[in-house]
Parts: sequence; C-alpha cells; structure tokens
Amino acid sequence: MHFRGFVMNTLHGRLRPHFVLAAGLGLAALSPAAAAQDPVPAAEAAAPAPAGAVPPAAEIPAPAPAGDVKEEAVTLPAVLVTDTVVTPTTEGSGSYTSRQVTLGKTPQSIKDTPQSVTVITRQRIEDQNLTSVPKALKQATGVNVQRFDGAGNFNNYYIRGYQVDAIQLDGINFGATGNVVEFDTAMYDRVEILRGPGGLFQGSGEPSGVINLVRKRALAHAQYGGAVTVGSWDSYRTELDATGPLTADGHLRGRIVGAYNHQDSFVDVVGSTRQMVYGTLEYDLAQSTTLSAGIAWQDVDAVIDQGLPAYADGRLLDVPRSTFIGADWNKQELESTDLFTEVEHRLDNGGYLKAAVRKLDRYMLYRVARANSAVDANGNVNLQTGIYSPDRENLSADAYASLPFEAWGLKHNLVVGLDWRKQEETAKSTAFANTATMNVFNPDHAVVQPDWVFNSLSGTETRQYGAYTQLRIKPVAWATVVGGGRLSWWESQSYNRLTGAKTADYDEKSEFTPYAALIFDLSREISLYASWAEIFQPQNNVTLDNSPLPPRTGLQYEAGIKAELLQDRLNAQLAVFRTRDRDRAIADPNAPSPLPTGAPANPSISAGEVESQGFEAELAGSILPGWELTLGYAYVDTEYLRGATTAQTGQTFAAFTPRHTGNLWSLYRFTGGALKDFSIGGGVRALSRFYNQSGAVRFEAPAYTVVSALVGYQITPHWQTTLTADNLFDEKYYEKVSGVTRQAFYGEPLNFSLVLRGSF
Repeated sequence: MHFRGFVMNTLHGRLRPHFVLAAGLGLAALSPAAAAQDPVPAAEAAAPAPAGAVPPAAEIPAPAPAGDVKEEAVTLPAVLVTDTVVTPTTEGSGSYTSRQVTLGKTPQSIKDTPQSVTVITRQRIEDQNLTSVPKALKQATGVNVQRFDGAGNFNNYYIRGYQVDAIQLDGINFGATGNVVEFDTAMYDRVEILRGPGGLFQGSGEPSGVINLVRKRALAHAQYGGAVTVGSWDSYRTELDATGPLTADGHLRGRIVGAYNHQDSFVDVVGSTRQMVYGTLEYDLAQSTTLSAGIAWQDVDAVIDQGLPAYADGRLLDVPRSTFIGADWNKQELESTDLFTEVEHRLDNGGYLKAAVRKLDRYMLYRVARANSAVDANGNVNLQTGIYSPDRENLSADAYASLPFEAWGLKHNLVVGLDWRKQEETAKSTAFANTATMNVFNPDHAVVQPDWVFNSLSGTETRQYGAYTQLRIKPVAWATVVGGGRLSWWESQSYNRLTGAKTADYDEKSEFTPYAALIFDLSREISLYASWAEIFQPQNNVTLDNSPLPPRTGLQYEAGIKAELLQDRLNAQLAVFRTRDRDRAIADPNAPSPLPTGAPANPSISAGEVESQGFEAELAGSILPGWELTLGYAYVDTEYLRGATTAQTGQTFAAFTPRHTGNLWSLYRFTGGALKDFSIGGGVRALSRFYNQSGAVRFEAPAYTVVSALVGYQITPHWQTTLTADNLFDEKYYEKVSGVTRQAFYGEPLNFSLVLRGSF
C-alpha cells in the first residue's frame, strides 16, 4: 500500500488496533487517548526505511488487556508507503500545466526556473488536437511560427524577434539550421519552451529561446490508447499507443506509438501524408540504474507550396485562399530516423548521473515550380523551377551529473557536464531558373517539367563541444543564488563536393558563456527572480582582408514574478526582458571602390547592434475542478541601434514579429447535472500587424484574431469524442508575408475536426 512515504512492517501477535497502526507506521505504541493528543517525540519515532525496502517482520508483544477491548490475533502483510512523487511528466495529469520542467538538466518547478517558461502538456495537445509541433507552438506565449511551405512541414520559429536555433530532444541538443521538421506529436509527452538565451547548456546560439521536445516513456503498468480523426479537406488520422511491462518482474518495459495523418488543403493541389512510428525500451540494470533505447521514424510525402507573390509596390494579393502558384508535379519528400540511447544512475541522496547519445538522420527533397517575380499589371509572374535535396546527419552526446548536497542546514545542487554534437549535410541541386509564367488570377498548373540535371553538390560540417556547470545555492531558506558558465569550442567547414575544394572555414575556441540568477521566495507560492545571460553566435562574414569576423556577442537581463496557486494547480508568471546583440556584421563603410584584387565581394565589419525588449505574462492550469485554462500575452519591441546603413539605424529589427500576441484556450468538463459528461471549450489567438521591409518597400499584413470552439462528450469511462471548429468566424488573413517574389501565406479558413479517442 502506498501511503505517505513510510514502509509498514509485517506484524504478528495479539494486538489492539491502535498498536497495529502505531507499530505499522514505525511509531511508539500509544494509548488511543495519547495517540490523539500527544505528538511522538523524535527520539521515539522509528526511522523510515529506504523507499522500496521492507524490513524483517517485527514481533510486538500484546499489552495487558484493558477494559472491554477484545483481543484478537492480527497479521498484516508488508505495506509499502510512499510520498507523492512530483515529476515533469504530464501524461495522465489532465492538466494544462506541469509541476516541473527539464530545460535545465535537473527537474525544477516553473516557479524556481529564473526565465520565462511555457509547457504544452499532453492533455492540451489532445484537447486542442495539436497533431504537429508547429500547431502546438502557435499556442505558446510569444512564439512566432513562420512556415516555409503551404503544407506546414517546414517551419522556422521566432521568440523575442530571434530565430530559435536551439531545439532539443529530451534535453539533448541537436540544433536547428533553418526550416525545421519535427516528428508527429503522438510521440511526445509535452513541449517545453524557454524564452531567452539558453547558452549555458546550449553553447552558441541566438538569444531567442530553447524548445525541448520530450518523448513519452515506457510505463510500468499496461496502458493502451488510440484515436481516429476526420476533418475538413479530406483529412483523416489514426494513432495508436501501447505501453507496459514486458517481463513479470517489470524490469523491462516497452512502448510503441504509431500515427498516420493524411490531409489535403484549402490550397488547390496541395496536400500531405505523414507516417510515424516510435518505439522505446527501458531496462533496470539495477535498482538505481536504468538503460533506455529507442527509435523514431517518420515519412512525409507532400505537394510543396512556396506561397504567393506580391506587387512591386508592396501591395498583397487579394485572391481566393485556394490559389496555388506552382505545378501539379511539385513534390516534397521528408524521411527522418532518430536513434537514441541513455543510461541514468540514481544516487541515494537524490542526485543522479546521466549520459545520452542521439543520432538523427534526415533526407529531404523538394521539386518545385514557384513564383519568382513581382506580379505585373496583368497578374502574371515568372515561374522558377528547380530541385534541392539535402541529406543531414546530426550526432549528439551529453553526459552530466546532478549532485545535491547540504550545507548550513539547507539543500543545494551542483550540475557538471560535457556535451558534443556534429552536423553534416550534403546537398545536391539543379540550377534554379525561370522557365515559364503563370497568371495569379487564373493559374494553370500543367507546367512542363524540365529535364533535371544536378549540377551542384555542396557540403557543410559543423562541430561543437563544451563543458558546463551550474551551482544552485540557498544562502538562506528564502533565497536561491544560481551561477554557472560554459566553455565552448565551435568549428564549421563548407565544401564543394564536386571538386573537393573547401569553400569556407570558421572556428571559435574557448568561448566562455556565463549565467547568473537570483530567486527570492516571498512565500511558498510566490517568488521573484532576476537573471542575466550572455550569448555568442559565430558569423560567416569576412573582412576586407578575408579574415573571419569574431562572433556576435550580447547579453540579456530578465526579471519577473512567478506563482504556484490553488495548491499548485495553477501557474502564473510575468517577465520583463531586455536583450543587447552586439558585433553584428554590417557592410564595411570604408571599403574602397573598386575593391582590390582578392578582396571578398561583400567585406564586413563587426559593428552592428540590435536591441529587443518587452514583457510576457502567462496563466496556465486549473482554476476550478474540471476547468483548465491557459492565457498568454507577449509584447516585443525590436530596434536597430546601429544598422547596416544610417537609414536602417532606429528602424524595427524584426518587423515580421508582431509587437502584440495573445493566446487564450479554456475547457470545462461537466461532472454533474443535465450536462454531465459533456465538455465545452474555446480559444482566441490574436496578433497585431507585422511586415517585411525590402529597401523602401513595405509588405504589411493587418492584425488578425482567430477564434476556436470545442464540444466534447465522455461516452464511457474509456471513450470520448470531441468536435472542434477552428477559425470559427472564417476570417481571411495573411499568416506570413515576405518579399515580392513569394512566401506570402493565407491562414486556414473555417475548418472542423471530429475525434474519437479511447484509453484502456
């Protein structure tokens, strides 16, 4: 029996009930009156046995009879009593918040994490039918999703005006260099988002944030689940999930998850099919040591759409949202294989040692006809055709120790670790050329496909390794001081694979990235924090004499307040931040004209500077039993403090990032009355205007607000169904704008999805 952290002994003999209870809990035997009135002196209380251990049976003699109490022989089995364990896992919690996050190597509560954090839990993924990572991140506070293709398979993410290049899988870095593709969310327990620099555990990177995709783990009990979805635009989806022990003793556990997703699109011709399989095994090598390994495979077959062009003066097209500027032979293939293994050894004092290795292989191909000019007065644009096919391999390793210790009567923690990662990419492509024209008001997709000849084969190799440490000290019970640093080495080479010539070579050695924070506990529920973090980001620009520029550097200041309310069911946070990004490459204003022989075409100096500042607020969790809520708002203001030109100085740096973004989603489950077993939900996503500047021309998208609604019914304890409507009022809006040639995308019109979900 699990009951509050003690091991109950096996008892034999003729015992009265209050002696049975006292002995079983390891307490001195008390009379009923004494047990009710007097606390047990510390010296008389038996020390609790280690969790999982059952001591030998205890023979306790019966006391002398008293009053009318009937004596009887009582034999109780061994009973194991444990505390409620707080873990970051969100599966099965039914909550829109998490008690802990794992963004900093050791699990910490959101309140004790001195940066702005969002967690998209498993419950929220299922309630909102967030079947892909981009869909989930659109619901996260302050995250701007920029898709590269109409099917939404390639995406870039921006936080605080900067692109996120720190994407983790189970806390292991694998980086992200443009147009990220993630696995289906059926395999994930949660998505964790840290806003602001993550350089302490990441190394080089933008001051944007970290996205940590946390997979589902094999469970010690049998559990089965699945879902079937049908929806607008011939959308259908199935997913299955099975987990449990594979041996009688439970030391070997497994899990397998599969998902199949097909969806056409509101855009003509465009559609996508995604298949994903994920499997993992966990084995207890010893009571305190667990080895896990697994594989995830995903295949995507889609029609690629690279968006709409615009007019040369910056006006956006006003055409049906179904308009597709491309050929019927446009194609996108993506195959990903993720292999991983990790071992964890848990120490008696609550610390642990952990090592993990991850290998991620990705094959991509896109064959495309796309717009490649401004729209003329008659609605015509040039069509550019070509093929691009990169193979990418990411290999990452991370080993660290989390070492708690006690001093001056308080608990502290030290993390030390090493990590290493490598990315190799080989890309072959044809020459992209204008080969046809198309009218945007009457597109004809029967475009002649060229005879493809691959004439480019390029490659890049990037390696990074480092050592990091973080110390959390409590000088007093109500304050925590966090300090740490990382020493990084980074190198990158580019090659022409056809000739074998090295085309670029950069390296940075012994770059130190410090981090510091203070956390003040105003009460058990509320804390104040302030943090300071530095960044470095290598640049591939060169000076007039062909010397590489030093990396960009910068720092961020952040302060905020966090609260765990309503018995930790509701997390609230408010953060303000300011980031300075220095030594950015700008054109060398003193470069002679004409350039001397041997000089680079675009000589640069490291003198640019950018500032990003703003604030974020979030509320997530349960307000009342059955009522889950998440509410977020972000304000971001970016500016060139020193731009590439005098005219650029003072202008907005990340104009494509809306200055104001807000997200609301709420769901209520009725537990009684006429609506018992029904649930209703709804949400709002609102963004202010945003634009892209190209010289003197501005391509601007108006502000928009999208409303969603849900109704659900719990058919039986094991089966439930939900009907969701997205863009309930069918607002027509641009979700992304770019330049004149392409990459302007409409958001989805009104659409519906019906889900039947079972769990056993």
